[in-house]
Amino acid sequence: MYALQVARSGYRPMPLSPAQNRFFLLSRWVIPGTGGFMINYRTYQPVAQDAAHYREILLRGGSKLPGREKQWECRFNPYRPERVWLYDHTADTWVTCDFRLRHLLHDPWTADMWQEHAEQHRAAGGSEQDEEAIALSLAQRDRRRRSRRPPPKRTEAEPPFQGLELETEQPSQDPYADLEEFDLSTLRPYPALPISPMAPPPASAPPALPAGTGGADRPPDSGQTPHPLAGLFPDDGDGSGPQAPTAEVTAAAYEVVEAELLDDLDPDSDDEAEDDVREM
Repeated sequence: MYALQVARSGYRPMPLSPAQNRFFLLSRWVIPGTGGFMINYRTYQPVAQDAAHYREILLRGGSKLPGREKQWECRFNPYRPERVWLYDHTADTWVTCDFRLRHLLHDPWTADMWQEHAEQHRAAGGSEQDEEAIALSLAQRDRRRRSRRPPPKRTEAEPPFQGLELETEQPSQDPYADLEEFDLSTLRPYPALPISPMAPPPASAPPALPAGTGGADRPPDSGQTPHPLAGLFPDDGDGSGPQAPTAEVTAAAYEVVEAELLDDLDPDSDDEAEDDVREM
């Protein structure tokens, strides 16, 4: 439904402030106390500049939200859980709170790393609520990681990249490299091919004009060239008689057309006969 309304009404991208971006973090509902509040058995306390605001929240006794009563909304980043933000809905502001044992953890850590060491501490007979022991175990892990010998670094110059040698021959010469530039004004259409091999040859093409001259100075045609099969069609009654060629050409054309019609009308012709006609 949201995507449908955006497609119908459109939207305007607006930059969000850091306070507005905190609503995209994970949420937890906590009960603030005089010593702070807990998230996954980690105690968080307000920073110095927000201590007065935190005391005002304690004096109210609860959030008075429907279904929450004494709980307040808190947002945190699971990849940087050393700091969280407590939301005061009455003033629309945030109270910044830090993990009380943050000074023991100098390297970045995540909520998953904390849960891993909490399970190890519980398997060893401890309690997941012993945040000091878990914090020390997590800090010891960082010390072991820093004390390891770093991987050797390359001191000499890095060799240049050289690909595989391909077994290729000498590049072939361009056959069109020495040709002169073609003059498009000398280009003429190719004469049409005859309909049948028995038809008379087509009229010869006009001679090509010299390079650089157009077709504006060409004299007009004195007459129309008769069609090779004009003798096959009688006068259609328009007043102009058919341009019939010689008798020999007419007889040859009749023979070709009759042979083609007879081949097409034969229903019992086999594939070999069709192949012979195509080869003709």
